[in-house]
Amino acid sequence: MEKFLSIIIPCYNAEPYINELLDCLNPQITDEVEVMVIDDGSQKEFKTDYKWATVIRKENGGASSARNLGIDKAKGQYLAFIDADDLVSDKYIETIIKVAKTEKFDYCYLSWKTMSGGWQQEVQLKSIEDKFPPFNLCVWNRIYKRSIVGETRFNEKKLIAEDAEFIREVKEEGRKKSFISDFMYYYRSTTPNSLTKRFHEGKLNTRRVVYYFPRVNKQMTFLIKEFEELNKDAEIILLTNQNELPQLEKYAMVMSPTRICGTELRGYPTRLFSKVTLPLTTQIVIWTERTFYIGGIETFIFNFCKNMSKYYDILVLYNEIDYHQLQRLQQYVRCEQNDSNRKIVCDTLIINRITDSAPLNVEFKQKIQMVHTCKMMDSWSVPSDNDITVAVSKAVVKSFGIEAEVINNLTNPISTNKALILVSATRTSTFEKGQKRMIKLSKMLKDKGIPFIWICFSDQPIRGADNIIFLEPTLDIAPYIKSADYLVQLSDKESFCYSIVEALELGTPVLTTPIDVLPEIDFKDGENGYSIPFDIDGFDVGKIYSSQLKGTFEYKYDNNKRIKQWKKILGKGTPTVIEEVDEPTVKIKAIRTYNDILLHRQIAKDEVIEVKSSRAYNLMQKNLVELVV
Repeated sequence: MEKFLSIIIPCYNAEPYINELLDCLNPQITDEVEVMVIDDGSQKEFKTDYKWATVIRKENGGASSARNLGIDKAKGQYLAFIDADDLVSDKYIETIIKVAKTEKFDYCYLSWKTMSGGWQQEVQLKSIEDKFPPFNLCVWNRIYKRSIVGETRFNEKKLIAEDAEFIREVKEEGRKKSFISDFMYYYRSTTPNSLTKRFHEGKLNTRRVVYYFPRVNKQMTFLIKEFEELNKDAEIILLTNQNELPQLEKYAMVMSPTRICGTELRGYPTRLFSKVTLPLTTQIVIWTERTFYIGGIETFIFNFCKNMSKYYDILVLYNEIDYHQLQRLQQYVRCEQNDSNRKIVCDTLIINRITDSAPLNVEFKQKIQMVHTCKMMDSWSVPSDNDITVAVSKAVVKSFGIEAEVINNLTNPISTNKALILVSATRTSTFEKGQKRMIKLSKMLKDKGIPFIWICFSDQPIRGADNIIFLEPTLDIAPYIKSADYLVQLSDKESFCYSIVEALELGTPVLTTPIDVLPEIDFKDGENGYSIPFDIDGFDVGKIYSSQLKGTFEYKYDNNKRIKQWKKILGKGTPTVIEEVDEPTVKIKAIRTYNDILLHRQIAKDEVIEVKSSRAYNLMQKNLVELVV
């Protein structure tokens, strides 16, 4: 059924303001009017008791996509747009319909003013020649005849200034115009978290390119093409005292020089411009406050990034990171030291330690808490304020007694030549990793007369162990595991144990204590290694020496299954793109002594070092160094 007036209200998390607006409209509704509330994927689905209001819920896409859907659904001869957090006159509908029927306008301009509090503005039209302020290119102060809108729609690539482009596209020239002098629209300038406020705070991922020229003359036609291209996804503002190219007004807001903020300044430099720093955007942020040289979490992050960067744009975010870890991660993903003043926007935030808090400057749609450890102390707990909790094994779930999605860790096996006999890569603390068992097993092997060399990659050598050689940790132990007769792991507990899975993938048997996770990773006692009792006593070490397990078993670990599990949680994605940039280096001098996390040492005051230009800029921003000219 055709209506006379269609009112379109885009709505995103707009309560309680939208309820006040609908209360205002309620006494005015007639059979000639339809009101469509386009719920643009609000976190809480919007519902109303007013039967005359049609609520259409859609996936979040911004105000432009909501208005476009409203236009597509509209049955009215005339279109009006109201923002969900604003109000209108109690004679809004009556007055508009009366003027439309009397004057049969194509365009009608509405007088408006701000509500009390915040920024104050009042625009009351006295004649059709009156102009809105140059900043006031908004669709809520205009009424459109549906026929002149035609197929024109709002630009869904823009989060701000989409009104201005729509107004320019629905051309006013040659149209029959009217105006209403009484105040029809009341703009709320104090709405928390509004798009305008978020833009000025640098929290909105949208571009505003500001041009400043004292005069734009007729020879500057290159600007026409430039503006046309920019207008596809950016707001353009031209500050000038004289514009001799009226074609530019098709793409830009042209106004006299005034103080303004934006994301980029072009043309002449001017102190009138204030820069807004855009947030860093990505699909996935992997967060760890500190990343060490070795560790299961560090291995998880690397293997996740190597496997999943084919499908998603990933950013590894950290406070501190080992330089070697940074180097290998940068082959696959972007890596950033966190700056609490810079906004980061992502779809998914993955937190890797149960002791780490989500960084306050990261805005996310879902938060995943990884649980990489079993419960070793009563005081340990898993944070509960997560959208999804992912445990790396059922053993973790059992240990903490939690509900969680179980996804075994992704792996990255590397086949290489054999070299050694027994290999371990572990911390050797008495707390969890079985230091006493290592000492006892080495003694049992020696007492049995079994020749062996036990290479242990650890930063914590232990005393009293026979034939165990301690080497500094290395990120790639696969060559040594492949060359070994056994991988040895004698922990009290393990949530997943990368080294066991890597050994089995490489065809190397395992000597391990009967930790809970073994059945989950398909370890079979006597087939692909031996389970050694926690107390070790009574274990026949002779079969370790005589066994012919090496090379006789097959073990398959399905990475594809784990990738599918992650893709189900993370949704659609685009691959990480690492741009090869031949970045120049510069010399800098330390202003004061500081610890350089990338160089892994202290830089003394007045010391001169050479670094990449982006690194130099970062250190200069922190007032740590100055450029050597």
